Amino acid sequence: MADNLKRIRLLGSSFSLKVDEDPVYFDNIIAHIEKLILKVEGQMGVRDPLRTALISCILLTDELFKERKNLKKGLTEKEADEVEKKTLEIIKLIDSTL
Repeated sequence: MADNLKRIRLLGSSFSLKVDEDPVYFDNIIAHIEKLILKVEGQMGVRDPLRTALISCILLTDELFKERKNLKKGLTEKEADEVEKKTLEIIKLIDSTL
């Protein structure tokens, strides 16, 4: 993907970033950040840009950690029990043939 120069305006600051991502993907990232900023400002009543940015960062990190935790879980408890049961059956079958 070719480098793209993207103009960003968040919390009263305007800057450009050179990104090597799909423009639609990057726009979705910025839209998500804007949504979090509006949530912090609206629901929490925070107006200071630095505090808003920090709280938004905490919310983003919380989302990331929760998603990582969900990925690590993988199998449900029932699925894990079924895998263990089948594994034990296979071990018994192997033992009986040896």
